Amino acid sequence: MGRWVDRLIGWGLALCMGVMTCIVFISVLFRYVLNSPLTWTEELASLLFAWVTFVGAYVGFRSRSHISIDTLVVFLSPAVRQWVARFVDVCVILLLGLFLWEGVSLTMTTWSLAFPAMEISRGYLYLAIPVGAVLMAFGMLESWRKPQGAGQEERP
Repeated sequence: MGRWVDRLIGWGLALCMGVMTCIVFISVLFRYVLNSPLTWTEELASLLFAWVTFVGAYVGFRSRSHISIDTLVVFLSPAVRQWVARFVDVCVILLLGLFLWEGVSLTMTTWSLAFPAMEISRGYLYLAIPVGAVLMAFGMLESWRKPQGAGQEERP
C-alpha cells in the first residue's frame, strides 16, 4: 500500500486514541465528580479500542515491529533463516484468512444487534477484525515484493 494510506491510517489511529482518551476522561469526570454517569461513553470507548487494536496491528506489520522469538533461528544459515521466515509468513497469512472469515461471520451475526445507549449496530465493533486482517495481509504481501534489505531489516 502507499505511503498516503499509511499516513491516513496513522492519523486515523491518532484521532481514535485522542477521542478515546477524552471520552474516558469525561466519563470519569461525570461518574465520580458530578455523580451523573454517561451511558454512551463506555460503548464508544470500547468501539474505538477495538479499531485501534486491530487496525493498529497493521502498523506493527508494516514496520515489522511485532515481537518475535529468534532463539533457534539465529543459529541457522541465512538461506534456511529466510525459508523459515517465509514459512512463518505463510502461517500468519493463513491465520489472517481465518480472522477474516470469522470476523465477517461475527460482523454479519451481530449487525442486527445495537449498542443500547448509542443505538448503532454492534457490527461496527466486530468489523474491525476483518478490516484489520485484510490490512495486515496486504502489509505482509507487500513486504514480500520488496527486496530483502531495501529499507527493512532481515527477518529471523
